[in-house]
Amino acid sequence: MIQSLKQKINVLCIAVSTVLLVCACSAVPADQVKHYRLPHLNQSSNGYCDAQSRRVRIDAGIGQDGVMVQKSDLLMVEAKNNRWLGGLDSQLQNSLQRRLTEQCGQTLQLSLMQFYGNNQGEAVVAGYWHYRAESNDVLSGHFEQRIPLSSDGYDGLVRALDRAWLASLDEIEQAINNQ
Repeated sequence: MIQSLKQKINVLCIAVSTVLLVCACSAVPADQVKHYRLPHLNQSSNGYCDAQSRRVRIDAGIGQDGVMVQKSDLLMVEAKNNRWLGGLDSQLQNSLQRRLTEQCGQTLQLSLMQFYGNNQGEAVVAGYWHYRAESNDVLSGHFEQRIPLSSDGYDGLVRALDRAWLASLDEIEQAINNQ
């Protein structure tokens, strides 16, 4: 009877060990996937314009979910474990809706062509903008920022991309206000 009990315990231990091993090998630890939010979005805003008056269109070559990194002059890689929280398009749209809030009646559209870290240690943000005032006056232009990373890794890249994006918006806002 004791021998039979020992055999049952051994079989049970082997079964539990196998299940635990399979689960451990198939699961991706939660700490391996990081979700990034542009740091300026953690600050409060003085207001928001509606999404119809502030629109961001993102080029198909820009990663929607993963942070993009240039590996060579030919190769761009979208990170698998370093993701944008809620998607990059959503974060940039939220950011743009916070700008020029005293002029929400005017339309500002951005076409983002570049948003990545390059192989020279810079965050690159570039694209075009189109602004239509309530008087139907139209302004448009190009923006491009290259900001050196102040620290290595994805944290440093996201901070530099945030600074480059905000510098681009500042440049656009200045052009609109100086019309």
